[in-house]
Amino acid sequence: MIRYVLAIVLTTALLGIGVAGVDHVATVRSEAQVERQLAEIESAVTALRDTEELTPPGQPGARRVVELDLPADRFASRRATTLRLQPDPRGITTIEYRVGDRMTRTKHVEAIVRNRETATGTTDLSGRTGRVTLALSLVAARADSENDTAAHVALAVRDGG
Repeated sequence: MIRYVLAIVLTTALLGIGVAGVDHVATVRSEAQVERQLAEIESAVTALRDTEELTPPGQPGARRVVELDLPADRFASRRATTLRLQPDPRGITTIEYRVGDRMTRTKHVEAIVRNRETATGTTDLSGRTGRVTLALSLVAARADSENDTAAHVALAVRDGG
């Protein structure tokens, strides 16, 4: 009888350790997946800014489409509880992301990425899962003086496809 009790206790302990390990691995794996998705966004933004010609204000500019595949809450993955792109007037975009119970991480893109569908220009993909399409386009806007133009990357979010 003692053998059975000991076997049950040991099995329960091992399962508890195993489940905690699987949860940790799922979170780390999902965080790496989100980081790869952010690298794709950064690459597309950088390509637009560095390789494309700026068109006159009011004319459509160069475009890029980025297909994201954001992780969901499943046995071996966790969703991004925070995923936000915020344009900064200093010429950068701050990206904040958090997966599961890990700490919030911050990344910077050296270009202004402004969501054309929000008043603040912030793109909030927090909690979204699955396929999300981002349409990026290079936009010229009048700067302080009449002869100067400033560029930013306009972003539009389209649900998967």
